[in-house]
Amino acid sequence: MKTALLALVLTSSFATLVLQDKPKPEEPVAPKETVVVSAANVKWGPHPSIEGAKLAVQSGDPAKGACVVLMKFPKGMTIPAHFHTANETVTLVSGVAQFGTGETVDAAKATELGPGSYITIPSKNPHWAIAKEEFVISVAMDKASDFMPCAPKK
Repeated sequence: MKTALLALVLTSSFATLVLQDKPKPEEPVAPKETVVVSAANVKWGPHPSIEGAKLAVQSGDPAKGACVVLMKFPKGMTIPAHFHTANETVTLVSGVAQFGTGETVDAAKATELGPGSYITIPSKNPHWAIAKEEFVISVAMDKASDFMPCAPKK
């Protein structure tokens, strides 16, 4: 009798565990309304990691999670070699940029990109850019944004 009772308790406990919903991964919060911003009304602020560059948040919160931001770089600026812990999709909106990968900037190894070009950059992949003209990019990140400069080679 004790064995049958124990088997019944264990079976019902197991059934309860199996029937429970598995925790769902956090899903991005859907926008509650349509947001329309003309180019003249984009609110540019200083880029937090690159002096002289500008940044505007399109969606999300770069400090907390997935987001999309616009970045603007003036003609002649070199964005130093760096990486992020987020995966990125970068779309060149305007201007001309030279883009490269690796831990040091080497213009001879750059790929020149114009408007409509895009780049997918895996997490922790070192990259850099040179502004041949002022350029604007839209960057989508799958988690909070960070900027990790590559150590200069000695």
